Amino acid sequence: MTEVPSPIGKSAHGGSISLREGVYRYFFYDWLFCDADSGSDRERALALRHNQDQAKWLPVYIWRWVVAGAAVLGLEALSEHVLSNAVLSAALLVALVFVVLFLLISVVCWVFLRSSRTGRY
Repeated sequence: MTEVPSPIGKSAHGGSISLREGVYRYFFYDWLFCDADSGSDRERALALRHNQDQAKWLPVYIWRWVVAGAAVLGLEALSEHVLSNAVLSAALLVALVFVVLFLLISVVCWVFLRSSRTGRY
């Protein structure tokens, strides 16, 4: 089994990455994928193939966001029931909506990339 690509360590250019970039890479997966909408037909086909191969990491990111969403939900319940802070509770609910939307988009992208493979599953 292959290892999950490390979000912390070396950048694509060989230098080390900052903590901020490492945290970004831990939660957001766009750095794993190529633009399959530009270039020649061959370049687009190669980018799509690359993206299909990289889709194997999407469940890892989805799981991270499920855990983050559960933490936001827990904080929201704490702020509403224990702290009785309606403003903080509303802000956390808005954050939870964004987490759920991100999860839905991620799952749709994962299903699309996995189902568009020809002959491989």
